[in-house]
Amino acid sequence: MIYSFLRSLIRIALKVYFRKFHIKGRENIPQEGPFLIVANHPSSFLDPMSIAVLVPQKISFLAKATMFNYKIIAWILKGLNLVPIYRAADNPGMVSKNQEMFKSCYQKLSNDGVIMIFPEGTSENERKLRKIKTGAARIALGTAKETNFDVNVKILPVGLNYTKSSTFRSELFLEFGKPIEAKDYFDAFKNNEKEAAKKLTDEIEKSIIDLIINIEEDEYEVLVKQVESLLNYSSSNNADNPFETIEISQNIYAAIEYYRKNDQKQFNHIKKKIDNYFRNLEAINLSDKMIADGVERKNFWNYIFKSLIILIFGFPFWLFGYINSFIPYKIPRYLALLITKSEAFYGALLMSIGTFSFMFFYSFILYWVAKYSGSNIITISYAIALPLCGLFTMFYARVARKFYYNWRFVACFFSKQKLVIQLASTRNGIIKELNRLQDNMPKIE
Repeated sequence: MIYSFLRSLIRIALKVYFRKFHIKGRENIPQEGPFLIVANHPSSFLDPMSIAVLVPQKISFLAKATMFNYKIIAWILKGLNLVPIYRAADNPGMVSKNQEMFKSCYQKLSNDGVIMIFPEGTSENERKLRKIKTGAARIALGTAKETNFDVNVKILPVGLNYTKSSTFRSELFLEFGKPIEAKDYFDAFKNNEKEAAKKLTDEIEKSIIDLIINIEEDEYEVLVKQVESLLNYSSSNNADNPFETIEISQNIYAAIEYYRKNDQKQFNHIKKKIDNYFRNLEAINLSDKMIADGVERKNFWNYIFKSLIILIFGFPFWLFGYINSFIPYKIPRYLALLITKSEAFYGALLMSIGTFSFMFFYSFILYWVAKYSGSNIITISYAIALPLCGLFTMFYARVARKFYYNWRFVACFFSKQKLVIQLASTRNGIIKELNRLQDNMPKIE
């Protein structure tokens, strides 16, 4: 009961929280259990929620035991099908209790159940897969052993890529990979359990890496973002195949790694050019996107006219939405920051608190509208206007922000015309060089 209700609520909350939710590989979800879902873990509760609303079966989740410390919370978590894992980092003396967890998993999978596990063990907002644990492999192969190898557990890899999970109205790219069959490791497991679990873990790790942007070297994270910005790849530019942006980011990092290892001189040359370009942008308080938009926008005054029409005539609707949404919008941000400083947890808390915040405040407003107006028509109209104007307020803010940045670019262009033209020329030169380097790079299988 709790699971079904929250799943429906979360589905709506995710549609509001994310500007775009891209899904790929749904056909790879097994029609029936037993199977394990394994995924990378960049954004705490957002990850399991985003996957769970797409999988038709009821899922059991593995979660750290410290979440079960309070009886009421433990009751809710069990209602949501969460199974506690006892980590040595939390309480070394409780690790032995994991035998109960394994037995519970064996039983669920033996009854065609579905279990979700994040094999990295912790959640960090990084564009890489940390070394994964052997737990998923041990559960899949352990279930086979417990059932005299009659049960074949499938392992479904999932890749989660966020544009920025901690930002409201960002984008999520979620891809289901092809399932891995535990039965392929039965013979090896009978001979050497530890070695078979390790090999299956290696395959799980590789299958998840293939689905995500995996930047192994932290020092090149900024460089990858800079190249992504220069090449201006986004899902809006690839409407037919938004996941092409993920492939491009994977290729960008592959190219960085290739030239860093095989042509250090060329790597240092292009990196220096990119560093200087972005440093010069920062010096005059401009962004790469502002330079790109200013150079590529063919009809600037037409854009200004359309934006002004929206800003002028849309102002009353923005004001209505802003007044009615200010408190439920600000409170979740304040509370989320109060609870955590971790970017991995902030987005999930923002969405969770925001869902109940808007439900409560919108209900509160409608109660007083109904009481003082005494009119069903006014109350219903107000109820329809609240979410519509709330969404328009966000759209209006994006238009206003973009309008402001474009005017900043124009002002900078007229005051520092020579420098802006030079930066635009430098940008075009870097892009040509990046494309040439990509073309000259051998295909990596």
